[in-house]
Amino acid sequence: GNRPQRTGSAEMNTPLRILFSVRTPANVRQYEAVLRALAARGHQVQLVKEPFWGKWPPFVLALAETCPGIRLETLPALKHDDLWEVATHLRRARFYMRFFGPAYRNAPGLLSRARKRAPEWTVRLAEMGGPVGRWFLMRLFDLLEQSTRTAAILHPFLRDRNPDLVVATPLVVLRTAQLDLIRAALELGIRNVFAAASWDHLSSKGLLNFTPQRVLVWNDVQKNEAIDLYRLPADRIVVTGAQVFDDWFDKKPSTSREAFCARLGLRTDRPILLYVCSSLLEASPEEPAFVLRWIRHLRESRRPILQECGILVRRHPERAEGWDGIDFAGLDNVVCWPPLGESPVDERSKTDYFDSMYHAAAVVGLNNSAMVEAGIVGRPVHTVLLPEFWDNQEGTLHFHYLLDGPDALLRATRSLDDHARDLAGILEGRDPDPSRSERFVGAFVRPRGIDVPSTTRLVEELEAVGSRPAPAPVPVPFLVRLMGPLIRRLLQPYAKAVAEQIRLAQEEARRRGEQRLLEHRRAKEPMLNEYRRRRLEEHRRRKQEAAQATGGLGDRVT
Repeated sequence: GNRPQRTGSAEMNTPLRILFSVRTPANVRQYEAVLRALAARGHQVQLVKEPFWGKWPPFVLALAETCPGIRLETLPALKHDDLWEVATHLRRARFYMRFFGPAYRNAPGLLSRARKRAPEWTVRLAEMGGPVGRWFLMRLFDLLEQSTRTAAILHPFLRDRNPDLVVATPLVVLRTAQLDLIRAALELGIRNVFAAASWDHLSSKGLLNFTPQRVLVWNDVQKNEAIDLYRLPADRIVVTGAQVFDDWFDKKPSTSREAFCARLGLRTDRPILLYVCSSLLEASPEEPAFVLRWIRHLRESRRPILQECGILVRRHPERAEGWDGIDFAGLDNVVCWPPLGESPVDERSKTDYFDSMYHAAAVVGLNNSAMVEAGIVGRPVHTVLLPEFWDNQEGTLHFHYLLDGPDALLRATRSLDDHARDLAGILEGRDPDPSRSERFVGAFVRPRGIDVPSTTRLVEELEAVGSRPAPAPVPVPFLVRLMGPLIRRLLQPYAKAVAEQIRLAQEEARRRGEQRLLEHRRAKEPMLNEYRRRRLEEHRRRKQEAAQATGGLGDRVT
């Protein structure tokens, strides 16, 4: 209540103090350009991660080093607070019940995934109660979750930092203190923004039981999700475009096609298909086995162009399962690169990723944001709709945004034979809809103008929110104030039991993870050695070429 108040002027002569909250360091990649732009415009940005995730990685440290206006910090640890663990349990229960709604009638995979994450007793209650019973349970869980008052733990943190604006992304995940952070900002009357992090988060993650001051989304599809699925007021939602994809609009290839093929060991006289792997739901068939089946189907087709085309497989960086038994031996002109998968988080890895899309004639995948990126680069994007992957494709809401409507991106078939036919047509230069990717990008990625970076629109909106008077503090609900103390006392035994259960589960998960990592490293050692050998040979070759180009002897290559 003692914070200095700004006037309503839209002029940004006075820099803003922005507390920008990410759940994990990986989320910085989605907003790196925004953070750079804010710092360049003179704002002071406090970039805050949650304490679960260890140290900041090199690419974030480099961001802070090159942008003095950005400071790095970690939120106070809430995970050791027993009541916060109970609040997280209750949020998981609400998450589970979300997928009983009519919008998810054809999405059983999402319901099954949420069921595994919800406390067992809440699952039993939800399944016994029917629609009316679940409605009352949702109200009860809201009351219990808010009665934990975990948001109050962050009041001192916010008062000490005294930000003009709090931004949180992705916010709608299950185990996060960001929910408490935004609620604390509302209670203290601090300007606050929820920024959507990905194309599927509003349709497949958790719900909110409070209303942020401003919600920034990519497009009108997400705006409708925020209204229909979250019951958020339309006047609090602003469409800015998908800033995470801005890099791909103006990027240029770093090398010629010939040099790219030589680097990967692909033939230069044949077109290239790029297969991008996905992050599939739990219990889905392993994608590596399907990739091998897909390649063999193309090679065994009667179309010469598919029998000899280059095939580049890009592994998903977070899905190592299933690759140990995959062998491309005997399949000519096929390569998996990078061999262990890689996230495009720095300039080199982004360049390698872009070159893979740029030099491909077409891109294939199951359900992946790489499909959107390929559309931006102007490549036709194909998929095949098979029953075993139904939960990951047509059994989700967000996949239909790529699949359906006049601006659909995907060229989809329901059999590998038809899929092969369509791919052959593209590789042979017969595209029946050459403007399809461009139409999709204009509607889904940059709906407010294809020539204006979404980063610019998002930064301007943050400045606009920061220039307005701070909102009035949102009072704690009456029932929470009335019954909260009693509810907290009643929850204490359960809270201690939950905290101990989580501690034991984390210890077991850590032990298993260390064992899996050790086994994975042992299995991958031969591949890593071969990869290092190839990189060394490439380094030597480049030094020799450089020496020959300058007419000198160059450095001696040993």
